[in-house]
Amino acid sequence: MKRERIFVALLLAVLCLTSCSQNNTASESVQQNETEKETEMPDEIASDTEKQEEDTTENLAIKWDEITEDGVDEHLLYENIDLDTLEYVAAELQTLVEEEAEAEKENPDIVLKEGWVRVFESEHYANVLKLGNKAIKPLYWIIYKSSNAGQYEYICAYALYEISGCDFTDENGCLTWSDSKEFLNVFNEQVILKKNNK
Repeated sequence: MKRERIFVALLLAVLCLTSCSQNNTASESVQQNETEKETEMPDEIASDTEKQEEDTTENLAIKWDEITEDGVDEHLLYENIDLDTLEYVAAELQTLVEEEAEAEKENPDIVLKEGWVRVFESEHYANVLKLGNKAIKPLYWIIYKSSNAGQYEYICAYALYEISGCDFTDENGCLTWSDSKEFLNVFNEQVILKKNNK
């Protein structure tokens, strides 16, 4: 896992450097909330989060009727997403990206000194992971609907990767995907493979 995080940190540093100039801090799928306002976990999300288990086999058991060999049924996927959770996840991770970009402006050496691993140690990222299964489809939706594959989408993909419990690493422990679009491809392949093996 440490090896994956180092690899991810390097990838995110490159993504950050290339996407900062494009100001790629928001997804088109969700309008950005006020950045100064702290996001609070709505009570109904928080109560469900307390019930989440760490068991990744439960995460893998989520039904993905929306993903088929013919593609993604976008309408069905949208129907199966809790919009409050979608809004919360998007706001948490957008705030994370904005705060990290600001930290880098104030201290350009922070990437070299602390690396991008600090992103995955942030409270905002942890808040999304705490949602467990409840965050899986909202994260998928954000990546799926975004026309970008920048740092925000990468962080969403990595969160989905961690929550899902899927192993998308090669024999050397390196990730088999390098951006959010590649992640969706391997994730979809895994879902279809599981369906066909039932």
